[in-house]
Amino acid sequence: MKLPVYILVMLLFFITPAVLSQTCDSVKECNCALNDRSPAGIMLAHEHSKGVWKFSYRYMNMAMNGNLLGTQKVDDNFVFNNYIMSPQNMRMDMHMLMAMYGITNRLSVMAMFNYNVLDMNMSMLPTTLHVHGAGTTSAKSTHVMNTKTSGLGDIQLYAVYSLLNKSDQLLLLNGGVNIPTGNIYNKGNSSDLMYPSQQLPYMMQMGSGTVDFMPGLTYLMLVNKFSWSTQVTSVIRPFMNTRNYRLGNEGTLNIWAAYQWFNWLSTSLRLEGIAKGEIVTKDAALSTVMEPSANAKNYGGKNINSYIGVNFYLNKGFLENSKLSMEYGMPLYQNINGIQLAQKSTIYAGWMISF
Repeated sequence: MKLPVYILVMLLFFITPAVLSQTCDSVKECNCALNDRSPAGIMLAHEHSKGVWKFSYRYMNMAMNGNLLGTQKVDDNFVFNNYIMSPQNMRMDMHMLMAMYGITNRLSVMAMFNYNVLDMNMSMLPTTLHVHGAGTTSAKSTHVMNTKTSGLGDIQLYAVYSLLNKSDQLLLLNGGVNIPTGNIYNKGNSSDLMYPSQQLPYMMQMGSGTVDFMPGLTYLMLVNKFSWSTQVTSVIRPFMNTRNYRLGNEGTLNIWAAYQWFNWLSTSLRLEGIAKGEIVTKDAALSTVMEPSANAKNYGGKNINSYIGVNFYLNKGFLENSKLSMEYGMPLYQNINGIQLAQKSTIYAGWMISF
């Protein structure tokens, strides 16, 4: 892929001896970017001292390709037994802006805003009669069709409280609320062969459409240049949205370890386990025979992902107290509900600054 190469070149361009600096040696000594060894894909891994601000930008790219039924790969012919169209691949890009502030030495608050870009390709069942807007039909052979959508996502607000903050250990309790600002009424363009002026499926919408609750717990230990952490987070969705469905609840377990090779460089390894529930009820505007992602039963499942990451610590000029990070991940195990696109890779990249 070209994208990781571009990001790596960008990072290496900025990482020169002129901008490298000594990092902090303990959690209490410096609650800032220079002491944050967490991987790029981890949020809420530390709190801030009173009066400290942190701003960050994080980019996420997820690539999906081919279809799974449970843990087994299935081809287009299998999908066409139940659906008119078969997913081929999908790309999800998310741009996240975050601001965090330390109210006290134990309590911090954070707000996150995101912008999503979704791109999906599908092939149609051979010889399917495709209905056009004027009511005419024409025979179509198998070919790939594309649909895209983009927009602002949901806003997330968090509070992070330090239950334990020693020189070598940190225990954090966090609670979040999802504000449903993302559009769940996105429709395809009039020229879209897949969804011409019709409601797009759940995974092509910008948010959940509901107020959700996001509790979590993080434990971090530092031993000289080595650090490790375990984090449990969740998304609880008790309400139905205005389209009369709700996304499934989610639970995530992250275990990661990092090593500080130099005062300006650390690397990390991470394992991530995710469990997601099915969508409850369905959007009445979607035809369940159109394609798998239009069927509410084809959502949720269990995933185990592995990641390798790198952090660069900067402390000169306008880069003072900042961190550049990157992480690349691949799935180790996927057991999904129904038929879904298989996850192939995930990339995180970000920049964080504190003052």
